[in-house]
Amino acid sequence: MRRQLVIVARYSDDSLQESTTLKLYNKKIREDSIRNTDEGSFLLDTISVDENTVTTFHFCLDAHVASYFRCELLRSRVFAKQAWIHFASQSSSNHLTTIIVHILLKPPVRYYMDQRFGHQVQLLVNERIELDHMMSCLSTLGGAFSSLGDQLTDCAKAAGRISFQQYKIAEKLCDPVTLMRCQLYLAISFIQCNHFKKARIVVTSVYRAMKSRPEGLQEKRVISMCLGIWAKLKYHWHLEKNKIKQMYIT
Repeated sequence: MRRQLVIVARYSDDSLQESTTLKLYNKKIREDSIRNTDEGSFLLDTISVDENTVTTFHFCLDAHVASYFRCELLRSRVFAKQAWIHFASQSSSNHLTTIIVHILLKPPVRYYMDQRFGHQVQLLVNERIELDHMMSCLSTLGGAFSSLGDQLTDCAKAAGRISFQQYKIAEKLCDPVTLMRCQLYLAISFIQCNHFKKARIVVTSVYRAMKSRPEGLQEKRVISMCLGIWAKLKYHWHLEKNKIKQMYIT
């Protein structure tokens, strides 16, 4: 005979309920969780047809205690069966197939800090701080090399390598706007090294990617950077073209 132990928890009569159905078999427990009020009501309506096979209990529990109770039911098959036996012993029916436990949650008296999770979050926070610090240092260094890149090709190449390192850091930060800015920094290095075709591909791809976003999510600074770098690209391209013409004339 299939038996169901249904745990329905909510903070108040008007709040969204969370239902967990434990289907007890001989060797395993299967869980079905429902976190929607309408679906949860549908579940209770479908299993409350026969009053001889369904019984209901009402409790008011601390939210932490209710969470521990539910987790232990899911973790231990023995505990779940003992809970069934305990609730069934308080019912007058001998043909129970479903026990519904309504739990009205109350705020805990004392909130407990999850130190293990806090330690994991702290590691992520520290990593983010270090990456931000590295990004700011590389931005300062890359700007210095880029300012000299118009006169010295070696400085332009160094600025390109720094931009590539910034790009890898931005990938770890999962920041798409910063990724686009790093690509544009690399495009400036391409222009200074006379790799105009590569620079054109980078600038146009970044511009199209940003303009394809919804208007509210477009970063105006990135669009302005694209337009400014495009103007720089055209200027250097004309300079190089005129230089080549002068060489043929002479």
